[in-house]
Amino acid sequence: MLREADPTHAAVAQEATWLAIRFRHAACLLLTVVHLIGGAAEPGAGRAVTVLLAVWSAGRLWGRRLGPAWTAADVAVVAIYLSVTTSVAASGIGTGDLIDVKVVAATVISVGIAERVRVSAAVTGLVLLLLYYANRATPGLTPWNFLADLSVAYLLVEWLLAVGVRRVVLGAAGVHDQTVTAAADARIASEVAAARRRYEHEQWAVMHDTAAATLLMVGQGAAGDRERIARQAARDLAVLDSGIPLPGDQARADLSELLRELSTDSSTPLTLRTPGPLPLRGTLAWTVTAAAREALTNVDRHARAATVVVDAGPGTLVITDDGVGFDGAPGTDRYGIRHSIIERMRAVGGDAEVTSSPGGGTRVRLSWPIAEPVAAEDHSFDAPAAAAGIDRLGRSFGYGMVGVAVADTLLQSTLTDAAATPAAAVDALLVAVNVGCALAALIPGRRQSVTLALMGLAIGASLTLIALLPADAVLAGANWSIGASGWAVVALGFRLPPRLSLSALSAWWILVCVLVLIRAPDADSLRVLGLHTAAIFFLQFFTARFAATLDRVARDAAALHRERLRHRTADAVGHMTEQECLRRYRELLTEFTPLLRGLADGTLDPGDPAVQTAARTEYARLRRLFTQQDGLGDPLLADLRAGIDAAERRGVAVTVEAEALPSHGRDLPDAARGHLVAATRIMLDASRSRARVVVTADASGCTVSALGDCPADTLDHLSAPPDAIVHTEVVTAGELLWARMHHRFEMENAR
Repeated sequence: MLREADPTHAAVAQEATWLAIRFRHAACLLLTVVHLIGGAAEPGAGRAVTVLLAVWSAGRLWGRRLGPAWTAADVAVVAIYLSVTTSVAASGIGTGDLIDVKVVAATVISVGIAERVRVSAAVTGLVLLLLYYANRATPGLTPWNFLADLSVAYLLVEWLLAVGVRRVVLGAAGVHDQTVTAAADARIASEVAAARRRYEHEQWAVMHDTAAATLLMVGQGAAGDRERIARQAARDLAVLDSGIPLPGDQARADLSELLRELSTDSSTPLTLRTPGPLPLRGTLAWTVTAAAREALTNVDRHARAATVVVDAGPGTLVITDDGVGFDGAPGTDRYGIRHSIIERMRAVGGDAEVTSSPGGGTRVRLSWPIAEPVAAEDHSFDAPAAAAGIDRLGRSFGYGMVGVAVADTLLQSTLTDAAATPAAAVDALLVAVNVGCALAALIPGRRQSVTLALMGLAIGASLTLIALLPADAVLAGANWSIGASGWAVVALGFRLPPRLSLSALSAWWILVCVLVLIRAPDADSLRVLGLHTAAIFFLQFFTARFAATLDRVARDAAALHRERLRHRTADAVGHMTEQECLRRYRELLTEFTPLLRGLADGTLDPGDPAVQTAARTEYARLRRLFTQQDGLGDPLLADLRAGIDAAERRGVAVTVEAEALPSHGRDLPDAARGHLVAATRIMLDASRSRARVVVTADASGCTVSALGDCPADTLDHLSAPPDAIVHTEVVTAGELLWARMHHRFEMENAR
């Protein structure tokens, strides 16, 4: 079961565990079979436990059973085997390639790869104690002699190498997880912010299309027909109360039915032509209907048209009126057309075209994809991080294999007590060739042909050593190449296609076996080669297979990251819209819907000057929200919004001019932003009836200018901070007070 937090680490650890299990049981199965066929197994209990180990290993190769209980069972079977068997060697624990040493080696290496250090260390200590017990009849055996024996010492070296490779590879996998998780978190934050902006855009657009237009008519005193205003306010409230579909809403809706409901609100005689039901995704149907509502509202208010025709079809909606039309490029300076129609449609993958001419009426064409868009699997969120992590994982494994190859070559060639044959100089040259081939695996970007040539060189060195050794030494300690040369081939081949790397490794071992049998053609040589195949070649073969699957494992884990990211993003966006956007939407509605309800039910007279003043104030605030929607996402402007809202609630007419600050606002230090906000808030709080706030920013700094009809004592409250990170200028002109606050970015950087 992969862990939730680090899928690459868990996947690589699981793959390494399976490598270890397959190697251990395949090795033990072959070791016991060779031992039984060769007649070396002890009669009675010795043969019985050998058969037990063989049967257990064969069974464990079938199926995929993992867990502490199975590991304990594996160790228990090995412990039973070592406790019952009795090994006797004339000199040295490993003399005669006794099977118990090979079984212990397979166990030590496998637990070093599969288990944590504490577990593998405990298992290694246990099997070494049992190996000592199995060799208790060896003449002159003492604990010190046992630990000093080359075969036992090399078991410890093999355990250390296995632990080292595990730590290097899993460490790289963990770094990969951390990198991709960080990329995923950044992506989720970006998606949430984008969803928030889209939802807020739609909120403000809906308010602009409904309440703002009605309030503007009332505020300008253009509401001569009280009943019309009441109907319009009631319609606005119905639209606002119906709510806005949340991102990700998969409900279906009939566009034709929505258009029929919309047509009943048109003051201009309207003809609706639809081919029948037009089922759409709910959010798309909402967007098309909202854009159409704005187009029809413009017809009612501005076109002075005699008729308007709405033609709906799959993927298109055309609204044509015979009104006065207009001149100029549509959408360039008309907020309703640009934001409520064009940008709305483009946000859902569609488009909008508005054509008009003076006296020629206006035509609005909305279009959207007929087929439901299928979200493509997004590999971009972690592509660089995942690619770099996978490459790092492969390099780490390669470093581990190079380390094993070099260490194995040097240790086996120097820790042997056999006679120095061939000559020391020749042996040293062959050792250098094998080490050099292994180190060449670290060279990045080498050609495949060069890699194959280096593999051939390592194989040639191994065969040369076997050919030069005396016949009775080809399977003795002097033949270090049997254990070491294969690791050089594995190290060189970990970036090759599996077919090539495994073929090269198999070819090396087949050639070694053939040459050994040519030099020493007897049954004992065949038995020893079988033991070596189980203990050495199987490990190298499974390791090469692990290298071949490492990229796949990491990529599968990256795919799991992507799947989890999709769910986490959906959850985060859903939580944000429910907890934040909906709350903000309700707050905005509570500020102006009482005014609309009063107009709708007739309790408020649109001709009352007080009502008109309130309508102008609410319209100015809604229009500012709509036109400054991008800038209000900036931290500085977001902080200023509370002061602006408070001033407008007191009846102050506030004008805001602010550019979008995608970076400069976020670069402001907290102290500078705090002073800019506090000084502006003082001006807004002191303004009696009108105020103006202008925010500008460029590469050099950020400036906030505030103008208001403030009392003279407001000057006493405006002062620069002690460290002068904000430069403040104040000018008075009659009843007006102007304050300019400027923060220079380079001043902050210089600190």
